[in-house]
Amino acid sequence: MELRPVLGLPEIVEGDDLAAMIAAAADLVDGDVVVIAQKVVSKAEGALVALAPGEDVATARRRLAKDEARRVVADAPWALIVETRHGLVCANAGIDASNVAQGFLARLPDDPDASAARLRAGLAERVGVDVGVVVTDTFGRPWRTGQTEVAIGSCGIAVLRAESSDRSGRALTVTEPAVADALAAAADLVRRKDDGVPVVIVRGAQVDRDETATAADLRRPAVLDLFPRGRGMLAAALAAEPTTPNGPPPSGAMEVPLRAAARAGGEAVAIAQTDDGGPVTVRLTGAGHDGSVRAGAAAAALVAACLDVGMVAVWRPAAGDEAGDVVVTAGAEPAHGAAR
Repeated sequence: MELRPVLGLPEIVEGDDLAAMIAAAADLVDGDVVVIAQKVVSKAEGALVALAPGEDVATARRRLAKDEARRVVADAPWALIVETRHGLVCANAGIDASNVAQGFLARLPDDPDASAARLRAGLAERVGVDVGVVVTDTFGRPWRTGQTEVAIGSCGIAVLRAESSDRSGRALTVTEPAVADALAAAADLVRRKDDGVPVVIVRGAQVDRDETATAADLRRPAVLDLFPRGRGMLAAALAAEPTTPNGPPPSGAMEVPLRAAARAGGEAVAIAQTDDGGPVTVRLTGAGHDGSVRAGAAAAALVAACLDVGMVAVWRPAAGDEAGDVVVTAGAEPAHGAAR
């Protein structure tokens, strides 16, 4: 496999014809994969945002990231992780100032897969070659230091490769290499951020052609994600209005939240659960003033614990010694809810 950086491309500005520029600078052949940095795609498409007067880059980036976000996954002073409207989960919605003119920030292309498709069609028209195109951006990884390039847009290649068995004939039920991400990461080995090399040609890679696959196929649905919530999620969920319930809680999902409620309430609180196959109702009762206070604490703990694992929980207070009922349902992912 060869990694061939495309040298001599000028600084990209809005309206530039990327296909024409790459066709003139690169010797393309059928089967090549053109790996292009998102930043130049954003520049060519005019996806730049001017900073407000007197606004510093960090403040503007955080503000714009929240504007671009479908939801906030984790919000900490040192990092803002969001799900973008494209469905990508990344820091600052992919908005950054590197290799952008002073006073501007670059945001992601409106549709990176469509950007890849247009570039592929443009190269076919100008050079007459059948190539794949991968649009890349730099992402961090959970529990790993450092960043790597991933595919946020793709056209013309199979972005995933299903593998049915290993050399011993054992069935591979999970293994599914992310080919487009591997190509994105490989291309980054022959360029640095200050090299001015936004395009790399990958030649000779074992890549299947696919006219329908896109980078969107690499996004894991939230309902299958084991880690859909992050730091700051619980506070946001408690502050938000409940989402629409999505049926009864999953089997076994109430075990830990009920333990949290019991720990908060102690022996002074009686906890009774009603489960008839629909929403689960948990009644919390405490005798006397102290018991009532402890029952309220147990109800709050139950609501928080349910929200933390993705369910919808609503506290319905009662008069007297009873803290009231907490009604729990499954949440539509990504789940949010509130106590009220």
